[in-house]
Amino acid sequence: MQDWKNQTSKATTSISKINRQISSKETQIEQLKSRMQEIVDMCELEQISLPRSDPVETESSTAGPVFDFSQLNRSLLQDRRPAEREKLEADFKQKMDTLISEIERTAPNLGALDQYEALKEKERAVTEEFEAARKEEKDKTDKFNSVKEERFRLFMDPFSHISNNIDKIYKQLTKSNTHPLGGTAYLYLENEDDPFLHGIKYTAMPPTKRFRDMEQLSGGEKTVAALAFLFSIHSYRPSPFFILDEVDAALDNLNVAKVAGFICSKSCEGARGNQDAEGGNGFQSIVISLKDSFYDKAKSVVGVYRDAERSCSRTLTFDLTKYQES
Repeated sequence: MQDWKNQTSKATTSISKINRQISSKETQIEQLKSRMQEIVDMCELEQISLPRSDPVETESSTAGPVFDFSQLNRSLLQDRRPAEREKLEADFKQKMDTLISEIERTAPNLGALDQYEALKEKERAVTEEFEAARKEEKDKTDKFNSVKEERFRLFMDPFSHISNNIDKIYKQLTKSNTHPLGGTAYLYLENEDDPFLHGIKYTAMPPTKRFRDMEQLSGGEKTVAALAFLFSIHSYRPSPFFILDEVDAALDNLNVAKVAGFICSKSCEGARGNQDAEGGNGFQSIVISLKDSFYDKAKSVVGVYRDAERSCSRTLTFDLTKYQES
């Protein structure tokens, strides 16, 4: 009985060992099938046609396709060493990684189109705003230039007229029997291109006098020059009358007579709006003077005196037209 037990135990041990061997072989078979499938897939990727054999003609009962490797090209039948296969696999993996990295690096940003459209719309809005600002700036520049030109014209028209007439009027105020040509006066701009940036220079040279600045003239000479400037302005925009307050204070008798004679020549017929000899309008004048050589040429004299009894000022009017020299 003991011998049977020992034999049974040995048989059981042998069966277990054989079962383990069978399991190991089955595992190897599955690995080989997997390897074979990998080789088949690789051949398909590399476009290598594997010759198949008819399973009926073979004695193998293995499931799946049966390949006849004897019909392959000799170069494909050469058994590559494991190290060489690993090297090829490493090179292939490195190339794959390189291509994947390049694809990821050059992959398009799907949001770039939306960003481009947003920036394009913003650029269009900014361009429209810029064009509107440039148009507004051009309109304002045109208006400014128009106003500037109009201002220049409004200044140059009277200046040209005054500068052309001031010498004639100054000659009339300064000429005499000994100096029939009279003096010389003229205006000029310090900056003719833009007269508003600089001033106007007024120069007057009395008869027999050399050129000097206006500040170096005597009081009477300055008065005559100022009256010539005043009457030349009047020739451009005539006034209905003048009020002259002791303009003869710094004048000697000779110059008083010249100024009085000039005013009389402009006012005798000018009070009725007649044109004078130079083409300007005449004017009336009210002159305040203490010199009889001036007011004796007036048409009427108004005297102002103090009434002591009434403690006020009173006036007397005397008509001189009855006593005009024939």
